[in-house]
Amino acid sequence: MPDSGTLGGGPRVFDRTLARMGLALLIGIAGASIARSVSMPLPYLLGPLLACGSASILGAPLAALPYGRELGQVAVGLAIGLRFVPVVVIAIAKLLPLMLLATVLTIIATMVAALLLQKLAGTDRKTAFFATAAAGLAEMAVVAHQKNADSDTVAVVHLIRVTSIVTIVPFLVTIFGEDGGIHLAPIPFRGEAIPLVALFVVGAAAAFLVRRFKLPNSWLLVPAAIGAIVSGFGFGPFAVPSIVLTIAQVVIGVWLGCRFRRSLLGRLWRVTSSALVTTAFLLAVAMAIALALSAATGLSFVTSLLAVAPAGVTEMALTATGMHLDATTVTAFQITRIAVVMTTILFTFRIFETFSRRLDASSD
Repeated sequence: MPDSGTLGGGPRVFDRTLARMGLALLIGIAGASIARSVSMPLPYLLGPLLACGSASILGAPLAALPYGRELGQVAVGLAIGLRFVPVVVIAIAKLLPLMLLATVLTIIATMVAALLLQKLAGTDRKTAFFATAAAGLAEMAVVAHQKNADSDTVAVVHLIRVTSIVTIVPFLVTIFGEDGGIHLAPIPFRGEAIPLVALFVVGAAAAFLVRRFKLPNSWLLVPAAIGAIVSGFGFGPFAVPSIVLTIAQVVIGVWLGCRFRRSLLGRLWRVTSSALVTTAFLLAVAMAIALALSAATGLSFVTSLLAVAPAGVTEMALTATGMHLDATTVTAFQITRIAVVMTTILFTFRIFETFSRRLDASSD
């Protein structure tokens, strides 16, 4: 008679899951070490992403840490929020009209990308629209499922877009930019350990509670808001230790890499190749918008590119932090884009649907 603890394979499944998570972490750490040794930009994020992504595509049994990405986002959110002192908030508020304009231009670009994806990949209108919308992967996959679109296709296109931009943009920043010179004054960690741990716990708990309201990027935005409140009221100064941000980058990179699955990418090979084309188009548009934004505001081109690139808030903010650029402005632009896209997504879909039908009718 089998031991009662092994009925249903529970312990064995648990052991296999732990082994998969351990393997993913080992590969991620190795990838980070190699990336750092060859001076790759953003090595602690891109190294694990590329290493785990390659291993996963080759069939390695990998699994990301449960809530690892979310807790990594909490750390990044706090690091960004603690920089939102009043003078920074005032300066960013003046850029709000340009944030909205950049968002509108990005939405128009994603509609064009949707038409392109529809033709290249042979998808339906709904799937093409939600697959190219400039919002989060998880949020768009859920909305696509609710609207009877192909959520697998939506997830693959978003994954390729985010991963490609996260991988390419740091190299562009390195090539076209230079160190931004924004260095935070070092703060003794020993004296701030307890309040920082408290902030992390409060930020994680608040994000966990808020997630039921379907707020996009809640694991990043809620801790960022808490950090901004603490900083705005003059508490501190506090700063998240660099080792914590390094760990957060590795965990987030591993999570992104583990999202790749050979079976899914192989089944949707036409979608995969089409996604690369639409991503190149969106990145080219982002670079054009960044040039205009830089000319209008005096922000550096690389800061402007990170601000308008249609990728994850966390990854763009980490890139800005790594290059000592204005991470608060980058985050503000990214948050504005996601907030506008998520609150207008159904309205913009109706506009896209009407326009694409007319376009189809005129071509018949």
